[in-house]
Parts: sequence; structure tokens; C-alpha cells
Amino acid sequence: MSNILYGLNIALKAMLSQQIAIQVTEHNVANATTPGYRRQEAMMSADLPHIFPSLRANVVPGQLGMGVVVNRIRQYNLEFFDDRYRRALSESKGWQMQADLLKQVEATLAETSEDGLIPKLDAFWSGWQALSNDPTNTAIRSDLLERGAALAKAINWRAQALVRIQQDQNSLILQRVNEINSLASKIAALNVEIVAVKSAGSAPNDLMDQRDQLITRLAELSGATAAIQENGEALVSIGGHALVIGATTFKLATTSGYLASIYWEADGNAFTPSRGELAGLLQARDVIIPRMLSSLDALAQNLVTQVNTLHAAGYALDGSTTGLNFFDPTGVTALSIRLSTDVANQPERIAAAEQSASPADSNNAVALASLRERLVMNSNTETFNQYYTRQITQMGIDIQRAEAFARDRLEVAKSLETLKEAVVGVNLDEEAANLIKYQRAFQAATRMVTAMDEMLDKIINGMGVVGR
Repeated sequence: MSNILYGLNIALKAMLSQQIAIQVTEHNVANATTPGYRRQEAMMSADLPHIFPSLRANVVPGQLGMGVVVNRIRQYNLEFFDDRYRRALSESKGWQMQADLLKQVEATLAETSEDGLIPKLDAFWSGWQALSNDPTNTAIRSDLLERGAALAKAINWRAQALVRIQQDQNSLILQRVNEINSLASKIAALNVEIVAVKSAGSAPNDLMDQRDQLITRLAELSGATAAIQENGEALVSIGGHALVIGATTFKLATTSGYLASIYWEADGNAFTPSRGELAGLLQARDVIIPRMLSSLDALAQNLVTQVNTLHAAGYALDGSTTGLNFFDPTGVTALSIRLSTDVANQPERIAAAEQSASPADSNNAVALASLRERLVMNSNTETFNQYYTRQITQMGIDIQRAEAFARDRLEVAKSLETLKEAVVGVNLDEEAANLIKYQRAFQAATRMVTAMDEMLDKIINGMGVVGR
């Protein structure tokens, strides 16, 4: 039966509903600058009406409304944009990591300074040229040995620097693998909480925001993708291999040794990310740096071969027979190139002469100096200087390309984020308008309570007394 208390109940539910809406608005405003926060909204609907028996139809026609209720707290979300945004962001992070590592290599090699390898090569050829002008000068011969040793050490040092940088990436890779495992464990824990909250009929919006932030970081690291299940769980995978399924995680591990590799701990399969910071690290460590080391090896080996071939055909100042090596020919690499014991600390044994017992003969020194211009590298298409210059130029191109791709993909990610924020982000002007709307509705509900209180007061205290 309809009575005056129904009106009080409707007013109370209106007050409570508007209060919830105000609290949600306050929550939005408080998190307006919180990264990854998606705005929320209290979704209201008319409460189920009260159906009166047909005997009362002449008094209350049809159904009588029972006010308003908050059905749920809606979270604005665009999962399609999330996937595209994370993909673009992971690609940008991969290219940026590769560019940063290559710039570290570029700074270490210092090829734009006077201590670069090209100046050392030029000084070495100039030493032979100087010796050809005065083949009997012991000081010039000693200087040539110093220049040869300096060139060998410069090649050694660059190879050692590349190897150190390459090995240093092991610790970075281990750090990121540990971070991936930690993020996976946190996502699995959030999965459990989210499922529990959803099964209770509530909306775990803030928990889902936290999980989305963790998934985004995973994407930055490894190009991970996520699929949200009906029960609210996130299924996270990397390259088609599951990382998180519900509360279960599949951890990554690294091998020990010269260059650490990554594998899945459960099945031992290799882990090869195609995007993300790890992909950039592995590309630089396992492809680009080995290519540079191989180029240095080729330079060292050809330099030793060409110089030793000509030097062994000449004669030393002391009349030594042919067959003397300028550089040590044993197992030549960029790490091991050095002067031969045939000439080390023995400047008189430098074979500058083409004829025996001819101290003033400098034809062999001329031939060795002319190696500066001979096409002996890259299938006889480049000089030593041109070959190494091309390698350094290629590194610069690799850096520019990586930075360009990183900027390009980052711009795509920013554009997607801007589009997404237009829908899921907090607009303070809109929230201010909503706050006023909910506040006025709350005030109106309190007026309803006041009116009901006055009506009850009249009924309780004023009825039954006549003449007053």
C-alpha cells in the first residue's frame, strides 16, 4: 500500500545516488593527472517500480516509481586503441634502445676526434712516405715503428671497447628479464583480485587501471600483448607464448656465459622478442656490434697481409735477407694485431730497400706507402681508409635510421594516446559541470526529505486535534 514513507525512501535513495555520483566525480578530479587513469561515471537508472494490487487501481493507477539507484560505476575504455598504442610504443622503445646503444658505441670509438682510427692509418702511411725520403735515418725508422704499434693498439682498443659494450648488455638484459617476471607476477595477482571483485558484482576499475599500466610497461619491454577474458582476467603473451594466464605465470630466464640468451623457464624454448627494449638490445648486441667487430677483423687481417707481403719481399738496413714480417701474422684479429718480433724494437730491420745491400734504396718503402691508395678491401673496391670510413658512416646511418623510426613510432603512439584520452581521459570542465548537476540534484533530494518531514510532523502532531 502506498504511504508517505515511500516518498521519504525515494528521497533517501536520490540523496545516496547523487552522493555516489559526486564521489566518483571527486575521484576523477583527483586523478586528472594520474598516468593511465580512465575516467569513471556513476550509471543511474530508475529503481524497480512498486506494483499495486488491482484492488488499489482506483487509487494508484499503474505502477509507482521507486526513485533512482546506481547500477554500476562505468569505466571508459578503448581496448582497440590500447592494443595499437602498445604496439607503436613497443616499436618506438625498441628502436630507441638500439639508437642509444649505437650512440654509446659511436662515442666510445671517438672517430670524429684526432684519436680516431683514420688519423692513425694516415700517420702510418705517412711514416712509410717519410722513410722513403730518407731510408737510412734511424729516427724516422723508430718513429715508423711507433706509428705501426699505435695503429695496432688503436685497432685492439676499438675491438676491446666493442666487446666490453657487447658484454655490458648482459646485465641490462638480465634487469629487463627480472622486470618482466616481476610485472607478470603483479598482473597475475591483480587478475585474482579483479575476478573476485567482479564475481561479487562490483566493478574493479582502479585495479584494472593498475593492471593496464603494468601491461603497457610489459609492451615497452618485450612487445607483450593482452586479451581480456569474460571473467575479467588478462591473458598476456609475448610472441605467441603465454606469459600470464589467470593466476599462473610463465617465467623467463637467462643463460650464463659470454653473451646471455633468454629462454622460457618452463619449456626451455628460446625467447626472441620482435619489439620492445629487449628486441633493440638484442639487435644491437647480436647483429650490429658483431658486424662492426667483423669489419675490424677484416681490416686488421688485410692490413697485416698486404703490409707483410710487401715487407717480406724487401731488405733491411742491416742487409737482412727477405722474409721479415712487419706485423705478427699469427692468428690475426682486431683484438690480437701487433708488431712482429722481426722488427719490434729493431728499426734497422725495417725492409725499406728493394735490393740487397743498398742502404739508400727506398723503393720498398715507396711501395708500402702506396698501399694508402690501393684498392685492397671489399673485393678490391676500396682502400683501407675508405673501407673503415664506410663502416663508421654505416653506423651513423644505423643511428639515424633507428632514431627516425623511434620518433615515427612514438608520434604514432602519441596520436593514438591523444585520441584515446579524448574519450577516457578526465576533462576538468566536464567534471565541474557534472559536479554542479549532481550537487543540485542532491540539494533537491534534501528538500524532498524536508518536505516529507513537515508532512510527517503534520500527520503525527497535528492530526486529531480540532480547533487549533
